[in-house]
Amino acid sequence: MLKLFLTLIVIASIFVSVSAYSDHGKPPIQGIVNNFTELSRPAPASITPLLSRDQGQITLETYHGKFVLLNFWATWCVPCMHELPSLSRLNAQLSDENFQVILVSQDRGGFKQTDKFLKKHKIDISGAFIDNKLKYSRAMKINAIPTTILIGPTGTEIGRLVGSIEWDHPEAIALINYYLKHEIKDKGKISLIKKIRRYFSKSF
Repeated sequence: MLKLFLTLIVIASIFVSVSAYSDHGKPPIQGIVNNFTELSRPAPASITPLLSRDQGQITLETYHGKFVLLNFWATWCVPCMHELPSLSRLNAQLSDENFQVILVSQDRGGFKQTDKFLKKHKIDISGAFIDNKLKYSRAMKINAIPTTILIGPTGTEIGRLVGSIEWDHPEAIALINYYLKHEIKDKGKISLIKKIRRYFSKSF
């Protein structure tokens, strides 16, 4: 029974993601985002818990219904340091859209370490979490940082980019807007996935 519901969730998520973008031509993967790798078949992102600021746990399911740009970073990572300001500006620029930048830090020192760093560099992103034991990073197959992953509103990975770029560059924004503009209109499909997940969580 457990395997059945897991299979239903995966199939429903992939079906919705594939149908959302398959009829809208190729995304503008060029210039500064030339290294963005779009998945040929979107895959469900891990729901392994992350540590939130109140020391509780949070999963990516909290952001279902939104596009999420998931950035893996650390305070000791120089390329990350160069990239973070552009992510902060991008988050502010697209604040009225169905979009959220999420920072996932690999720092062992937790929020005491990252909050001081983000404040010093004036990085204003509310969605900041900790993965100091690297469980989420391993689940998402992160082999290097910075790595930035675009997650669709049904919780599926659309694609990823390894390395540091200016995320508020027009070419990066054009890529993100491609997916935002082709957002799933059939809310019934998203609702189906939520119902399956809800039933699954209550049953097991």
